[in-house]
Amino acid sequence: MNRQQKYKDTDTFHFHNQNPKGKLTTDCVIRAISLAMNIPYNQVVMDLAKLQCETGLDDGEKRLYGKYIESKGWVKHSQPRMDDNTKYTGERFCTWLSVNKRKDYGNVIAHIGGNHIVAIVPTCEGDGINDRFKVCDTWDSTQGCIGNYWTKA
Repeated sequence: MNRQQKYKDTDTFHFHNQNPKGKLTTDCVIRAISLAMNIPYNQVVMDLAKLQCETGLDDGEKRLYGKYIESKGWVKHSQPRMDDNTKYTGERFCTWLSVNKRKDYGNVIAHIGGNHIVAIVPTCEGDGINDRFKVCDTWDSTQGCIGNYWTKA
């Protein structure tokens, strides 16, 4: 059974590997940024490497990729909370985005489940209206809690 067969699509998850060579590796930051921003994967790699050289920050450090994301005109949001102050899981956050028609958000880049980062994108279903947001990744992390996230300004 391959990974795509293992992680079936759900209402809030879609299997997608942005890695151009189809590798399954620890490149979640690059995959999420590349997909959400529609920038070629290798360009994100080069841009982050250049920024790493300029800043001296480690390539996996949140400050490095946060700086990169924000340099592209994206806005960082604090961890969202539900009305009862509990945290959103990825699944509940996607549902909230879908139910509230947060099309103004467009694509989202989000921390999920601690040290992982994903792209959350609206999908067109049936009538062509963006009505469902899904975590797009190489494994289903939607049960993890959403942390800080970015949206295009």
